[in-house]
Amino acid sequence: MKKIVFYIVLSSIMSSIITIAAYKQYAKEEPLLFPYTSSKTRLTSSDSSSLVSSAGFPDFTRVVSKTIHAVVNVKNYSKKYNNQFDPFDFFFGFPDDFGNNREKKPQRNDIPGLHGSGVILSPDGYIVTNNHVIKDAEKIEITLSDQRTYKAKLIGTDPSTDIALLKINETNLPFIYFSDSNKVQVGEWVLAIGNPFDLNSTVTAGIISAKNRSLGILRGETQSSSSIESFFQTDAAVNPGNSGGALINTNGELIGINTAISSASGNFIGYSFAAPSNLVAKVIQDIKKYGTVQRAYLGVRGMDLSKTEYLKAYNKETHQNIKSQQGFLIGEVFEKSGASDAGLKKGDIIKRIDGKPIQNIADLSFIVGTKHPGDKVKVNIIRNKQKIIFHVILKDLQGRTKIRTKEEITPSELLGAIFEPLSQESKKDFGIGYGIRIKEIRTGRLSAIGLEEGDIILSINGVRMKKPNDVDRILKKYSGDVTIKSIKQNGQVYIAGFEMN
Repeated sequence: MKKIVFYIVLSSIMSSIITIAAYKQYAKEEPLLFPYTSSKTRLTSSDSSSLVSSAGFPDFTRVVSKTIHAVVNVKNYSKKYNNQFDPFDFFFGFPDDFGNNREKKPQRNDIPGLHGSGVILSPDGYIVTNNHVIKDAEKIEITLSDQRTYKAKLIGTDPSTDIALLKINETNLPFIYFSDSNKVQVGEWVLAIGNPFDLNSTVTAGIISAKNRSLGILRGETQSSSSIESFFQTDAAVNPGNSGGALINTNGELIGINTAISSASGNFIGYSFAAPSNLVAKVIQDIKKYGTVQRAYLGVRGMDLSKTEYLKAYNKETHQNIKSQQGFLIGEVFEKSGASDAGLKKGDIIKRIDGKPIQNIADLSFIVGTKHPGDKVKVNIIRNKQKIIFHVILKDLQGRTKIRTKEEITPSELLGAIFEPLSQESKKDFGIGYGIRIKEIRTGRLSAIGLEEGDIILSINGVRMKKPNDVDRILKKYSGDVTIKSIKQNGQVYIAGFEMN
């Protein structure tokens, strides 16, 4: 009997020791609720302990103190936005100004028509923001958290991802490192830093609510099927003025650029959306290195297999019986594309690219959107219930499989336009003796400064345009500020500029 009691007591003691040890280990690992900590900006162990307060609640003070000064206020000075409504106003600006009660302001360019946020990426003054924040700007002004103000130069834009790169003339600036957005997890704590309603340096907290959201806003704005939407969805409060601001993780690393909110009123009602940092990094690195985004394409068109109503119509048309599932159904393969060369066909179901699962079109566009022409990707598909692997060499829209240097890209391509001679009738109608017309406009510098198809370019840097090749002749090997004088289709003379480097 005494032995039995002894073993019971011994067992209880051992159980207690194990429980206490496990509790201490759990308490020690509790900060790992804030997971990703793997770069130059990784917090030290003493930093990590500050993520949980003595009361057990999250404490982000140290993270905020090292990142808040790298988020800036971006002001867009443009006559266009003083009187006109723009769909993207719902993502920055003041909702009270919308609609029939909006006060008509004088057309001046000494007051900002729009404002948003930006993130300093390097100590020498490179800043990322949203394209819609600086669109049509005649002047861009940057205000730092210490209220120092600078005129910014527009280095380049990419409407397909709603990203723009700016530069101010300053050194030793605070900046934020990029994080690997592929490692971001649903449920992870995040902080949004920006300037909602022009309230500088505002911080809100929340979690990643979902990944790979496609909203359709960029396709609607750019009228382009090449727009890339694969947003993080978060419940961190984001309001008008936050666009272009930072979404950071608990290590103070940039995981996204706040881009849009889901709201009928223009104010935050529970969800906001941010472009992932890996996509942002690819875009701005291309702009810096090549002057334009070197975009790769798989060469297919299709639909999400989760869209049951479209799937039913497809099955009826093709007499198939494809079930609703995760994946991307190819409805068309473009001729001479990488997909066509590799052997992909209509009806194939893409399940993975480079080992990453493809659940919908957002997954597909994001993965391909981070690639360059000439990159090879491994594509796992299902064809007639058989699993097949293809290796596809990606191409650009012109079918090229190599990255082109700045010297190989013509100024007209950088401007993003095709020009045509101006007819005698048009010269007579506008009362001018020279000029070239924009025949077609794409993603590039001209669309970023508000020019459209049909507008007439009168001069570039004071040199009159008489024929289309004058553009390349004037701007070839040119570096510096570019001033373009044009006539809009309504007859208004429009002067705008950008920097070419």
